[in-house]
Amino acid sequence: MTVSSIYATLGLSRNPFPPTPDAGSYFFTPRLEEDFAEIVHCIEARKGFVLLTGEVGLGKSTLVRRLLDTLHGKNCHSALILNTFLQDSALLSAIQADFGLPPTESVDQGLANLTEFLIAKHQAGDINLLVIDDAQNLSVDSLELVRLLCNLETGQEKLLQILLVGQPELEETLATPELRQLKSRIVKHARLNGLHKDELARYFDFRVNAAGAEGRVSIEPAAVDALHRATQGNLRRIHLVLDRCLYGLASTRGSVVTSALVQRAVADLPALGDEAKAVAGPNTPRNRKAWILAGLLAGTTATVAIASFGLVSQQTGAPSAKAEAVAMTAVASAPALPGASAVAAVEVAMLPASAQAATPPAEVSPRRACEIQLEALATPNEVVHAQRLPDSVTGSLNPSARFCRFVVGQESWVAWLGRDDARHIVAAQEATRKVQGRLKRMGLMDLRELDDGLFGSKTGEALARFQQQHGLAPTGKPDELTFLLLEHQDASPR
Repeated sequence: MTVSSIYATLGLSRNPFPPTPDAGSYFFTPRLEEDFAEIVHCIEARKGFVLLTGEVGLGKSTLVRRLLDTLHGKNCHSALILNTFLQDSALLSAIQADFGLPPTESVDQGLANLTEFLIAKHQAGDINLLVIDDAQNLSVDSLELVRLLCNLETGQEKLLQILLVGQPELEETLATPELRQLKSRIVKHARLNGLHKDELARYFDFRVNAAGAEGRVSIEPAAVDALHRATQGNLRRIHLVLDRCLYGLASTRGSVVTSALVQRAVADLPALGDEAKAVAGPNTPRNRKAWILAGLLAGTTATVAIASFGLVSQQTGAPSAKAEAVAMTAVASAPALPGASAVAAVEVAMLPASAQAATPPAEVSPRRACEIQLEALATPNEVVHAQRLPDSVTGSLNPSARFCRFVVGQESWVAWLGRDDARHIVAAQEATRKVQGRLKRMGLMDLRELDDGLFGSKTGEALARFQQQHGLAPTGKPDELTFLLLEHQDASPR
């Protein structure tokens, strides 16, 4: 059963609660609609500098995408900067590139070329918009560069409209004395908040109906109360909980999200921390294979959280015999769901005895067998990631106990252990230096470049070349599969 068929079981055409921004089905609260309209007005009226802040998971990136969709077709040229670990001249180069301008050798020349471009577009009646996401990562020098860009103007209008998007730490940075000139140029500051409890039920109905439910899936009032207590209206947390609830509904052919189902989902989400315990209560069981395995074992989700679904014993770190028996009962008793994909074979690379001991019975799918073996090796802060391998790399991975391969139909897949937050790869200087060293040894990065631990444009370009060589999208941005291939392949020049 694929992910899409799990939702199809509930009459849904897609996942109504995806982990990524979904601007196509955007839910406006009255206060959000007012803020959004003001932001659009400030940009269209060319007023200059707008600030958007909010805690992690409140929908900042989704609002940005909705904004860009709204401005599309209105003669708006936009540059969206997502990698704010680029600083100073590298940041300016990224801005130039996103506006379609060629690189320059100096900051002065770059500013001159950008100004010429902005003047030409302004004279043509167009809007120029720069959006910088995760702006809390920008250095003071980089924010000073933003101020210089904000100063580009005609007699009455700004040549470049700037939207800075970031977490509350950005407000603290802008409040420092050295950035008071930049702060004084803010014409609109929108702060995002979580959903109120009375908005949650409407949000649920809006999302599931936008995904095709047409009233077939609902949530009871007590479940709304439990959900709001656990998530405090945080959209990312709401999506995490409700997505797991939908797996539970699919496994039982249910149609109503109940309070009990929310409590079970919340208790199985380590990301919610103590809030999960407060909602679930001390007597809520941790291993809930019966309600989730029917969907999970037959599914092909891209990333599987180890502790999220209680698949690993909290005491021992490996599945107990009793737990495996429960798992097998759940699979055997689960109703047959349409669209189940055939899994042909599994290859496990160099597993130690402890992992081999955790090998499940033959009834478990090869994917699940692979996951269980990795879970036996995982630390509390690790999750199992899974992704399809490009054809060009299926036979070139060096063996490791940290990953295993399996086949779904005719496609080769790999599962591996990694941190539960892939962004640490970019932030950690030590990891970045290691990446730079390997890219050099592969001949993809200039040997004269310093291993400075900063993920700048040079590292991004080298990483994009590596991705292109191995059949991946050459984004130049770090992701778990890219780094798995980078770590486990021969580092000799090609």
